[in-house]
Amino acid sequence: MKRNRKALLPLMLTAALALGGCSGSGNNSNNGGSSQQPASPSASAPASSSGASASASPSASPSSAKLDPVKLKLILPGDKPQHYDEVMKVLNQKLQDRIQASLDIQYIPWDSYKDQILVKLAAGENFDFYYDGWWQNYAQVLAKGGALDITGLIQKYAPDLYNGLTADYVNSNKYMGKIYGIPVPGPLEYPQGYNFRSDIAQKYGYGADNLKTLSDAEAFMTKALAGEKGKVGLRYNGEYAGDYQVLAFLGTQREFIPSNDFNSPGMLLNNEPKVIDQFESQPYKDFLKLKQRWWNEGLIDKDSLFSKSSVTTDANTDTTALSSFGNPPEGWLGDRSVSLSQIEPGASVDFVTMEGDGFKMVSSFKAGNFTVLSPESKNPERVLMFLNLIYTDKGIRDLYLYGIENQDFIAVGDNQFKYPDGLDATKAFGNQWWMVTPWANARISANATETDKKFISYLSDPANFQKSVISGFDFNPDAVKSEISKVSAVVGEYRKVLESGSSSDSQLEAKYNEFIDKLKKAGVDKIIAEKQRQIDAFLQK
Repeated sequence: MKRNRKALLPLMLTAALALGGCSGSGNNSNNGGSSQQPASPSASAPASSSGASASASPSASPSSAKLDPVKLKLILPGDKPQHYDEVMKVLNQKLQDRIQASLDIQYIPWDSYKDQILVKLAAGENFDFYYDGWWQNYAQVLAKGGALDITGLIQKYAPDLYNGLTADYVNSNKYMGKIYGIPVPGPLEYPQGYNFRSDIAQKYGYGADNLKTLSDAEAFMTKALAGEKGKVGLRYNGEYAGDYQVLAFLGTQREFIPSNDFNSPGMLLNNEPKVIDQFESQPYKDFLKLKQRWWNEGLIDKDSLFSKSSVTTDANTDTTALSSFGNPPEGWLGDRSVSLSQIEPGASVDFVTMEGDGFKMVSSFKAGNFTVLSPESKNPERVLMFLNLIYTDKGIRDLYLYGIENQDFIAVGDNQFKYPDGLDATKAFGNQWWMVTPWANARISANATETDKKFISYLSDPANFQKSVISGFDFNPDAVKSEISKVSAVVGEYRKVLESGSSSDSQLEAKYNEFIDKLKKAGVDKIIAEKQRQIDAFLQK
């Protein structure tokens, strides 16, 4: 497959700049997911995409003709899972039988994934497909030609997947009228909230009923830290790159442009079509002051700013942190409680949203996560056949997501699973559903709590969300490509240090002013104006 190398050259420049700054995993920091890495928002799947219906008529290939064997290379963020070689040996035997292909997965740590993908694309490295999302750098990838146009391929080589997603859903996630990434349906949006040690909270008179605000969380942490030795209020991990998207706009309807791209200046508040630069907003400034105060008051573990641990590892092994802020649970609360209680008997965790009673997030009802084919793929047809097979064949899907049955997981009915005795998410094989297949096709932990089940239901119900005033709008970055590249590098350089709370008053003010000044020089105002211009034109149609 050929591509425009001139168009991809800026990717190398962007990546080189970004590698010099701080990078991370966006909205997944501090979520505390155990069995599954927390995902970025993405629109929910149509009913026809459920695993049961998809598995009823498996179709791995539009043709039964014998194909030449090929090896497909997939790139994913995260750490290489346990038992990888064993699982891949079994999986590849099945893939070779079905589509004459084998799979090789390269895992890149979250804190460098976005930058490394840009470097690999710009260098023309030979790989076939990868994960990306709006909350990662999907906008940059699309703008620079880093995704293969599969408009003419997907229906032929992944017919079950295409029909299961439905043509309407696929079309609503097109970019400039074409299909690039394959949308992965999941939760519609994520109202943000508080993950907390419920056993310790109960000891000090706190629970879901009276942990409603940031002030409530602060009071709980302060009180518990005074009475609990060896505990910390909040802890960062190696994936931390900033968390304003979690805390700065709680209780306010917000929409990022592009959707869930937290590093891109330009967002809407209260579902009004007025574009603002969130980094110059008062809520952002107030958030920086709040984090600084928490840091100074000892609510944040200062040493953790240099941590190399992952979200999944901390979620299953860290018994010292009282809490974290982030996405609602998708079935992992129960597993996390089981894992932590094996280290500290009686440990348990719970979650409560802090958006406010009756609050409705705004949703464009689009996907936030995508499976993307590389322009360098020599076998795009076979990649699509593989994705179709993952969608239709429950056995192969289980093997890819959870590993070898009775070694890495135990199937519980058709849609639940549990870990064998002595294992948890850190000791068993596991891939994330939200990088390759609809949420409806994933198994839920058999340990899921009532809170888990409550939010699984809540996150997939359109009645709980308000349709965006710009639903159907796609931002075209062509007019500000250069500015976006420069601004992205600046944002990546400053967010982590600013949002960690680690600066003194004078340092914070100086660093923030420096951040805004560099954004201005990089062209942020031109980006905001262009986003506003396109939205105005869209609404006038």
